[in-house]
This record gives sequence, C-alpha cells and structure tokens, in this order.
Amino acid sequence: MNRRESIQKVLKGERSARLPRALFGGGRWAYRQAALSMSELANDPRGFAGKLAELYSGLDTDIVFVGSGLNTFPAEAIGGELAFEGEQTPLLAHPVIRKTEDARYFEQVDLSGSPHALALVEMIAHLRQRLPDRFLCCTSWGPFTWCMVLCDWTLLQDKIVSEPAFIREVCELGVRLSSALFRQLIDRGLVDGIVISDGAATLVPLDLYRDTVLPCEKKLFHEFARQGVARFLHQCGAIAPQLDLYAETGADCISLDACVELGQAYALYSPKIVTAGNVDVIKTVFGGNPAQICEAVSASLAGISDPFRNFILMPSCDLPPDTSLGNVRAFLACADLVSDRMQRI
Repeated sequence: MNRRESIQKVLKGERSARLPRALFGGGRWAYRQAALSMSELANDPRGFAGKLAELYSGLDTDIVFVGSGLNTFPAEAIGGELAFEGEQTPLLAHPVIRKTEDARYFEQVDLSGSPHALALVEMIAHLRQRLPDRFLCCTSWGPFTWCMVLCDWTLLQDKIVSEPAFIREVCELGVRLSSALFRQLIDRGLVDGIVISDGAATLVPLDLYRDTVLPCEKKLFHEFARQGVARFLHQCGAIAPQLDLYAETGADCISLDACVELGQAYALYSPKIVTAGNVDVIKTVFGGNPAQICEAVSASLAGISDPFRNFILMPSCDLPPDTSLGNVRAFLACADLVSDRMQRI
C-alpha cells in the first residue's frame, strides 16, 4: 500500500499500519529548498513541478499540500494585482473590495482571467504525474481569510462591528474564488483533497464566526461533498473558543494549531472526523533539535487513545521557509520512532 492509499483509508476511518504523517502547507519552505521563485511559476509550470517532485520524492510525507503559499492567485481573476515580495506569501498590491456591491459584482469567477492560477493548475497536473503515490491536497484561503486578502484591514475592522452583511458578502466571494480553483483540479482528477486555511477567523467575535463565517466554510465543503475528494480544514491562532464548532463545517479532517490539547480535539472529533496536528512548528520543528522534536511528538500523541486511527501527525502550522531540512526529516522520522515505542509498551 502506498502513501496515497494509506491516507485514503485513514480518512475512511480505517486503522493504519503505520502512523500517518505530513507536513502541513510547507510551500514556501519547499520553494526555498528547491531554489524556486513563486513569481516564476507562470513561466515554467512543468519545470516548477519537476523540482518539487524531486524534493518530495526524498521526504517521507504522506500528503503534499500543493499550491501552499500561492493561495491568493485566484484573486487575479477579479482584478487583483499580485504582489511578490521575496519569500513572503504573495498578497495583493491594493484592496479590490471596498463595499458590498463590489463583492456581489463578481457572481462568477472565471480563472481564465488569472494566468498565475492557470499556471498553478498546470503545475499540479505535472506534479500528479510525478508523484502518483502521494496524496495531493490543494490549498486555498478560507472565507474570512479571503476578507483579509481582498479588503483594507482598517475597513474590515469597522465592518466587523458595524456591517456583518458586508462580511458575509465578501466571505461568499471567497467561497467562489476557492471553488473556482478546486473545481478545475477536481474535474481533471488531479487532487485527492482540498484544504482551506481560515486562521484569520479567530480574529472575529465568536457569534460572527458562528453566524457568518462558519456557514460559508460549510457551503464550500458541501459543494464538494460528493466529488470524491477529502475536505481538510486548517485553523490556527486562538482557536479554543471555536474548537467545537469546526466539526459543523463538514470537514473530513481538521488540522489544528499547538494552542489546544491534541487529545481534547481527538476526543471531540473522533470517530467521524480525522484530527491532524499539532507539534509546535516554531518552537519545535523549526527551533528544536531531533531529540526535542521526538519528545514533542511523543507528548502530543500521549493523549490520543489510538493514533493509528482517525489521526495524522502534522506540525501545528506552515513551515517557516528557513526550517532546516534535517529538522523536517527528523520530524517525519519521529512518527516511526515514537509509534514503535508506543506499540512495544
């Protein structure tokens, strides 16, 4: 059984023969390792995929989060000007949504207006050919994080308090942007899963998340409920107050930040939902040594009744670009070292 099939079985609730493991996100880290520039993707999607395939072929990760670091690309289809600044995630040079009518205007999102998004799709197509044994999961922003990308932050702060309807309309536009990218990939059979990162949603009051943002996350996942792809939700930041609501999104797997107890989340979501996480990516995967990494993996797994079922070991969030390759390899190897120790007890 290859890694792709192994993750598919885990997502169906079956027990894994080995501890499932993956690097959440990791796009900007991978581009640095492969000496790639995000701004050059559109010029050579095949070459971009080739270098990524070489990197990931040598890593013991079951899932590759394709498109990580490039989530803003679909905004080009609605007039957004992408701003590339070194290794930073490309955002927009200027806000494109200033009032409710702006968001409503883009009832349809046509990716033919985004050369970078189309190049991303082609890159993923080539990566699919080069990595047939890996579970490919395409990343995009979650609805409220799209609000952060598309709007001026000062305006958005005011609208959070004064005009929830504005937030809802921009979140709905975010759903359409993510859906446009996912649809192209799913229709061509290029990915096994989709993931939205919506950590910015922790910046809004709980009632606004529950009543406005959550329904949009749920709407996006519902659209692809019967499309043969797994649906992942990644949440980071101050997620504890929202933790019990994430199951309502319809996600098949929920990836969590290090600020919550993994055992608590596992007990909350299992057996219906796979829990993923949550070894501290900054203090441990980036800042630790191999011994500290294995100690943290062991501590994270201690509260989980059966880490071989309904669970995937991941860092708590996206890898910093300057994380050492040695630490990444150590993290992935710890999945076997710790699980072997657990099985002997």
